[in-house]
Amino acid sequence: MNIRTVRIVFFGKLLLAAVALVALVALPARQLAPSIPLIVLLLYGAVAVAGVLSLLILAAICSLQFSQFILRMGGTDPQWFWFSSEPRGLAALRKGQVVGEDSRDAS
Repeated sequence: MNIRTVRIVFFGKLLLAAVALVALVALPARQLAPSIPLIVLLLYGAVAVAGVLSLLILAAICSLQFSQFILRMGGTDPQWFWFSSEPRGLAALRKGQVVGEDSRDAS
């Protein structure tokens, strides 16, 4: 399949999942608030799904920007930022030293 077909299928599945989630929440919510019309509940659900999706996209963008910032500022790997130090032996590899059992015996 070409990329256009893959995108159409992906967005179709995403739309179907969103509609299913909204219907799954809106129908029981109608029992809790019978005075609110079903269309309004479905609209609220659709707005909620769009809001959550936009927050997820914003979080992904911020995370990627933060990782790029770490790499631009000389970080080795953004995932190692969460640990107190770099992986063992990385400083020695940067200096061109041999890392392994032989280097432990020499010291």
